[in-house]
Amino acid sequence: MQSPLYQRPVFWQWLTVVLLIPALFSYLGYLPLDTGTDEPRRALVALEMILSGDYLTPTLNGELYFNKPPLYNWLIAASFHLFGNYSSFALRFPMVVSLLLYGLTIYGLVKKHLGSRIAFAAALMLVTNTRILLYDSMLGLIDITFSWLTYTAFILVYHFDRKRNYWALFLTTYLITALGFMMKGLPSLVFQGLTLGAYFLYTKQFRKLFSPAHFAGIGLFLLIVGSYYLAYFDRNAIAPDKIVSVLFDESAKRTVVKFGIKETLLHMLTFPFEMLYHYAPWMLLVVLLFRKGVFKRFRQTTAESQPSEKPLITGQPFILFNAIVFLVNFVIYWSSPQVYARYLLMLLPLLFTVFAYVYYERTDPTDWRRRGWEYFMGFVLIVVTIGAWVPFFHPDTKAIPGLWWKCSVLFGVLAFIVYHYIRQPEHRLIILIAFLAMFRNGFNWLVIPPRLAHRQAYKDSSERIARQSLGKNLYGYKQTIGSDGQTDVNSFHIEVVRGEILRKTNQKLPNTLYIADSVSLGRESYQTLSEFNLFDRHPAKLVRF
Repeated sequence: MQSPLYQRPVFWQWLTVVLLIPALFSYLGYLPLDTGTDEPRRALVALEMILSGDYLTPTLNGELYFNKPPLYNWLIAASFHLFGNYSSFALRFPMVVSLLLYGLTIYGLVKKHLGSRIAFAAALMLVTNTRILLYDSMLGLIDITFSWLTYTAFILVYHFDRKRNYWALFLTTYLITALGFMMKGLPSLVFQGLTLGAYFLYTKQFRKLFSPAHFAGIGLFLLIVGSYYLAYFDRNAIAPDKIVSVLFDESAKRTVVKFGIKETLLHMLTFPFEMLYHYAPWMLLVVLLFRKGVFKRFRQTTAESQPSEKPLITGQPFILFNAIVFLVNFVIYWSSPQVYARYLLMLLPLLFTVFAYVYYERTDPTDWRRRGWEYFMGFVLIVVTIGAWVPFFHPDTKAIPGLWWKCSVLFGVLAFIVYHYIRQPEHRLIILIAFLAMFRNGFNWLVIPPRLAHRQAYKDSSERIARQSLGKNLYGYKQTIGSDGQTDVNSFHIEVVRGEILRKTNQKLPNTLYIADSVSLGRESYQTLSEFNLFDRHPAKLVRF
């Protein structure tokens, strides 16, 4: 007799997909620019490219911006053109498309080596870890797109090495590295260098790094990146060493070079524990690796042994590759005191692939490690499901429209999933993924709306100043705007309304209005036309001299 549909993995896989699509898209543009991240900077650079018509030269408030090459800003600008507006949805659309493509890429590449069950788990573990699900998937930042490209380059090294097609290996990975460099600069080269060096050294193929194919890949990288910078320097009279210096500083400013040994050692001690909550619940699966001989050397004499008798990591070539690439690249961030969790998003699928493989293929359902993780997560799921009613008692959520139906639907779906999580121990991992997908929908309904007022205030006040200044020249006076990046959110909203770049000046010009704060005004004689707050609650005025 065939089992009911809800007892098959395919049911939970499709339920996850059906829940994730509205979870990722429905509230994507609900909130204005996020004031606590680089999102306003990404938006402002792309906007000024459109306003100036110069897509080669990134600027902020009309001044040259060197910190990041322009590729991701081109994607944002293309999205602005696609939707015909400068909305938050258009800003974040390239990110969410990249996230979906990232998941599909993980699934497609892992499936070739480990099958569809592990591939689906690894892909959705990436999408539903708490860092991405509840934070990065709501922001128009570079990191998800950059991580997708970087991870793809990682796996193509293994894929083409297995086929002994080294021309394809080096040309494709250096093509992707060039695209990564055009997004984020030097980190893409570091990832490529460490991955190739570690893998070919481990597999005793170090001579491949001196092959014509490798030099051809390097040449392709130089051709792509060099073409952009030749065009850039042809248009802008800038010394190349200035851009090189900024790119290097951007890569080194969070490392031991700046922070010293003491801060670095403290970070190395605490960072592995920080990962447990940044990438929960999947990072907790590290408990499955708490056993003897995790990295025991694989001996060819045991090649005919049963899979369960082979070493946990080294006994499966693709798993070993994922572990090597993760470890060699993780060291960079482990030894860098100032690291944001989003910087590791390209490494997560490598680790999650190892976890999914060990969970499904190398851990018995009765194993204490697996049982302990599943029971703990079951307890968390029950608590979260009951918590679906908390918005009725919280002052920030009691006034949300449609609260009754939102809490009821959330509770009902979560309760259904928890019931089957308990009843179907063989499918608990994929059922947990479905739970997280539904939880994100509830997060959209109940957690995001109370955040609107704070961000909307900066948008509304900036647009008010922009409308009040229409028909007049408008400048930021001295260091009032653009000096530290915090005012990017104000500059973006003002430039959208005015349709021109908000530049800075120290001069007093006729028929001109200025945005100025008390520090820049000093003892100046001026007329105040309006007052408002720059981010973060920094008082400023619209004035004329």
